[in-house]
Amino acid sequence: MNKLNQLIIFIGRNKFYPLFCIICVTLAFLYTDPFSQFNLRYTISYIGAFCGLICVILLAKRKNMGNVMGMLANVAECFANFLNGNIGAGLPSICYFGTHIYGLINWQKNQDNNKNVKSRTLSESNFLCAIIILIAAVFLNIYITESLEVNNSSYQLITNCFIFGLGIVAQLLLMMRYSFNWYFWVILNVLVISLNIYTDNIVIAAQYLIYLFNAIYGICEWRNSEQKQ
Repeated sequence: MNKLNQLIIFIGRNKFYPLFCIICVTLAFLYTDPFSQFNLRYTISYIGAFCGLICVILLAKRKNMGNVMGMLANVAECFANFLNGNIGAGLPSICYFGTHIYGLINWQKNQDNNKNVKSRTLSESNFLCAIIILIAAVFLNIYITESLEVNNSSYQLITNCFIFGLGIVAQLLLMMRYSFNWYFWVILNVLVISLNIYTDNIVIAAQYLIYLFNAIYGICEWRNSEQKQ
């Protein structure tokens, strides 16, 4: 397991890693054949994916600039998901935008000598609070989706609800510098990948496949930081 962690960190820290991620998402976008048949949803998804990839890579590396890229990605991802009726996947982006503003301030105040944010360990009581927020967010998304009369299948509705709940909790923990946030991101990314395969958005599916690896990298990187602290 230790060797696996070292391999994941080696890949995540490699200077070609961001370039590889962007190439993968670009290939997914080109697969939609944008030059012969323009699709606004795919184009906005690509812009959001580009900014989002840079964002999550920087956040996994504990760099505050990731919050700036995150705000740009949130705007694009919100529009792309709304265009496809994925309300549960789109609503968190609105919340993320506000939390990134808080993250910019909080991370700036809590950096080590290398300008990397200092991570925190999640206590049992805070974990319980996170679960309560998750459950509340799931029911909130059900209410919002029904109020907007969005035409979702049962699978799409349930998946969107948990994406919404997990997204809110994971993002709050991330901005508050709790390393446990990355475990929630792993679960969320799996759900988003399956949802976008189901709704035929290959660009966001490819984006979140990379996010999934990046979340695993985040677990290893932040755990390594805690051990040093």
